[in-house]
Amino acid sequence: MDTDVIVIGGGHAGVEASCTVSRLGLSATLITKEKKSIGRMSCNPSIGGLAKSRVVREVDVLGGVIGESSDRSAIHYRVLNRKKGPAVQATRCQNDRKNYEQGIQKVLEHYMRITIIEGAVQEIVTRNGKAVGVKLAKGKEISAKAIILATGTFLGGKIFIGKEQISGGRLGESADDKLSESLTKIGLDLIRFKTGTPPRIDSNSVDYNKLFDQIGEDDYFPFAISTKKTIPIEQQSKCFITRTTEKTHRLVLENLEKSALYGGEITGIGPRYCPSIEVKVKKFPDNPGHIVFLEPEGIENNELYPNGISNSLPEEIQQRMLESIPGLENARMTKPGYAIEYDIVNPIQAKATLELQDIENLYLAGQIMGTSGYEEAAGLGLVAGMNAALKTRGEKQIIFPRHMSYTGVMIDDLVHRGVDEPYRLLTGRAEFRLLLREDNAWLSMQKCVPQDILKEISPEYYDRLIEWMNSLNKVVEFVSRRGFSNKESAELGLERGFMAKNYLRRPDISWDKVERIIPDIAKLESYPKRTFRIEMKYEGYIKRQLDEAQRMKELDNLLIPEDFRYDGLSLRREAREKFECYRPCTIGEASQIPGIAPSEIAVIVGAIRKDKDGRNRNN
Repeated sequence: MDTDVIVIGGGHAGVEASCTVSRLGLSATLITKEKKSIGRMSCNPSIGGLAKSRVVREVDVLGGVIGESSDRSAIHYRVLNRKKGPAVQATRCQNDRKNYEQGIQKVLEHYMRITIIEGAVQEIVTRNGKAVGVKLAKGKEISAKAIILATGTFLGGKIFIGKEQISGGRLGESADDKLSESLTKIGLDLIRFKTGTPPRIDSNSVDYNKLFDQIGEDDYFPFAISTKKTIPIEQQSKCFITRTTEKTHRLVLENLEKSALYGGEITGIGPRYCPSIEVKVKKFPDNPGHIVFLEPEGIENNELYPNGISNSLPEEIQQRMLESIPGLENARMTKPGYAIEYDIVNPIQAKATLELQDIENLYLAGQIMGTSGYEEAAGLGLVAGMNAALKTRGEKQIIFPRHMSYTGVMIDDLVHRGVDEPYRLLTGRAEFRLLLREDNAWLSMQKCVPQDILKEISPEYYDRLIEWMNSLNKVVEFVSRRGFSNKESAELGLERGFMAKNYLRRPDISWDKVERIIPDIAKLESYPKRTFRIEMKYEGYIKRQLDEAQRMKELDNLLIPEDFRYDGLSLRREAREKFECYRPCTIGEASQIPGIAPSEIAVIVGAIRKDKDGRNRNN
């Protein structure tokens, strides 16, 4: 059997990769353990969050499926950081786990160029430094022009519940041990990582009188451009909040030796930004209680996901731990929590196109690169699928600039800095996050991808995006030249001849009056109108960041003085220690240090410039 592109793994990365290859006119063979598990939400059934919501919108603009599938299965929405600036505001939704999974599978049925095979890949076949096919468990071989590895946590996966160890990529699903051996054999450097999940609870066994309600919101923008309606609050499911107690912490501490994490069974590196309850209790002994979000897994699903207490303790300890938390005194545990250890491919072996440097036509996507999260996986899957298809067609592959997309930030971080823990997107990883707001993904992604590719990969949106961009530019140009008449100025409480663009920057602006005075603004559709309002208000700051982004491109060769001092700068202690250890000579070298955020590079650049200015003034 021959195909254009083989995609190994049916998770979020594999789904986006397969669909993207198909959209670009090539055949994709998606190999997964079970068809019924395609699109499965292995951990928390939620989409979005800080930086992540922007990635979902980036993928949606480029024809991906995660945004539309999220909206269709959503049961609860909230906008995070609503009181803060637009650069850090983010939409998050809770999803019906089963509906999401089934929705993804129905979407794939409409892609005629995607063939799904149930099976396990045991070997990557290479010839003369090129990946040319795969061998399945039963000896069947499939040839391809490109291969995408999107194996999630299945690569050498091992599950831990207390001292019990189970081979698997998810509970009840077998691991890919032979494939790990094959990747090592062809010269890839593998790293062992670890993640975890909390127990699940029967929602009928919870005392809701002791919990704090977390009600959804309906004044949000859906993830997908195609989603026309929002869900009224009264139709959304509630989430709930409780906290661990001193009794919980005492129980965990007394049983640490029974935890796989602290008992020595686990050697993999765990996530710093989503630690297990064992880590929280051990590292923060003075904290009397850690927050626990009780999130529904679906409308007809009677299980709750207790976000915040992932662990690898024995089942009986997990049950007692639940009973020590307010509202969960009589909770029935339906599934135990567990830790899972798995292999990743060191991402510094990949190019910015996600193709491996030393093995041509072999691409990485998702958790195999060291990431964590559905959104990160979807972004990487789309890029891998796009570039694998373009290379197969003999066309130039695409690299996403980090100042134009969070997907670009993530890829640049992974392939140039590597990972020393599971990678999670955060707004702090982007030095120009005012350019990466969730409202303007539709606008910036048009500049990342050539128009002919955008039209081909996202035909449903292409004409609409171009129309939005043209109408937005037209209104911005008009407003930049528009002054208010004496009557209009009086209505707005302004002095005569006040320019419209200057008024639109003010915090006390009356948009209702402005749209009545300038009907062209009122005529904008909701997405470009939202972007217009923010772009006008923050015009000066946005221009400054665009200029800084251009300058940063020229900074790689900027010398760092030999006597440069890092103490006293606004840097994390970990970053300061790494700079002192490596003592980079240039900003380019400093950028390549693993674990260093671009925002910290910006701090150093600012300090060097300030120092130079000071020396020049003294001279």
